[in-house]
Amino acid sequence: MPSITLSLISHTNVGKTTLARTLLRQDVGEVRDAPHVTAENVGYTMIEAGDHALRLWDTPGFGDTGRLLKRLKRESNPVLWFLSQAWDRFREKPLWHSQQALKNVREEADVVLYLVNAAESPGAAAYVDQEMEILGWLRKPVLVLINQVGPARGAVEELAEVEAWKAELSRFEIVKAVLPLDAFARCWVQEDALMETIASVLPEARRETFAVLAQAWHKRHVEVFDHSMRSLAEMLTASVLDGVEVKPNNVLQTTVRLVVEKVSSMLGMGDRELDPALAAARQKMVKALAERMETATNLLIALHSLEGRAGRQLLDVSREHFQTPLKVSESIWGALGGVATGAAAGLWADLHAGGFTLGGGMIAGAMAGAVGGYAIAHGYNLVRGDDSRVHWSRDHFREQVRLALLCYTAVAHFGRGRGEWQSTSIPDVWDESVRTVIEHRAHAWERVWKMAVQEAAMPEVVHREMSRLLHESATALLRRLYPSVKLWM
Repeated sequence: MPSITLSLISHTNVGKTTLARTLLRQDVGEVRDAPHVTAENVGYTMIEAGDHALRLWDTPGFGDTGRLLKRLKRESNPVLWFLSQAWDRFREKPLWHSQQALKNVREEADVVLYLVNAAESPGAAAYVDQEMEILGWLRKPVLVLINQVGPARGAVEELAEVEAWKAELSRFEIVKAVLPLDAFARCWVQEDALMETIASVLPEARRETFAVLAQAWHKRHVEVFDHSMRSLAEMLTASVLDGVEVKPNNVLQTTVRLVVEKVSSMLGMGDRELDPALAAARQKMVKALAERMETATNLLIALHSLEGRAGRQLLDVSREHFQTPLKVSESIWGALGGVATGAAAGLWADLHAGGFTLGGGMIAGAMAGAVGGYAIAHGYNLVRGDDSRVHWSRDHFREQVRLALLCYTAVAHFGRGRGEWQSTSIPDVWDESVRTVIEHRAHAWERVWKMAVQEAAMPEVVHREMSRLLHESATALLRRLYPSVKLWM
């Protein structure tokens, strides 16, 4: 079977097996925070396409490189001498492991993937230069992968790190490129970039074979992406169409109640509970939303060949973001100062016309930044549609879209080498990028919401538009996070 072979090489305990698990989407080898955990060269199939195969070798890490290099420099044919030695794998473990790695590169590798630790600044680890000198005798193309980069950063900061490593290693002719590829937090987009780079350093005679494999690799990624978007679109469609019957009188009662409570608050009478029927309706919708999000996230985890489940963690996140406070605080009512300073007439006109959020439209005039601001900030966010049911408001729906895109981004970056799925804090660069992508399509997202809530469009019509817009937004998000990567969907 025609194959292309990649060899993972690095100093010991830099993360080769962890990266192998992430690239292979399966638990292989042994991972421990200790030197020389991997003791033998082990080959795995990354992907097959027809009669072609892409192979990945996990190798023992280099050890005691300084002593090794001194010995090699004494020989006229250092590599041949070194590979012919019978090192004891227990008493001379560093040399024996180094020997196995070099054997693999010499006999198997089309391309060497050499890992460096991002926690060490370029030039700080002397063994990197020494190992590059040793690999140089084998004359195989080397791609340097920056591993253990930590939390996601902006594209400019990441590029600066790549350029620093490029400058440090530029004197080694075998180093053809430097790429970020963190075993814990890489994205499939970066894997595609790796494949494109591999293609560029292969001999011409090998590129046709590799092109078939790279296309199969990319196709698998796109299928996962498309399936992920369909799943999230189904969740968001169900949410935007969701609603609970509440008697119309409750809307008017709540509206009047809000005005009365404002006066009560101004007089120092304290907080007042919100309408219990609406609170109950919203609680029911929050529960349904959290369950859908948990189901969708678990599906994303499975689609990305990860283990573990979102479980109650995601439900807690949903509650943290969307829970309804049962009482209105003094600080919130402070935003309603305009009501007591001459805007009462405009307020009454808005209420009379059904302008309050629960009446079927957005608040105008003085209330636009008052009750509306409260609804957006504190998640009351229910609107009455034309079907006599309360639905999620436009702004709350946009928050759901934001959370869905963040959820996808977190799962798509979670490397299997990290272990079972677990939710973590969202990096600022992700949150800022998601907000920007949604804001650029604000009118389109509002249009989808109006179709579902105000125009009672058929569910399949809403879902079709939701799917298209979510796919477009997620693609734009990946392009924003990885501007230097050629993203062909």
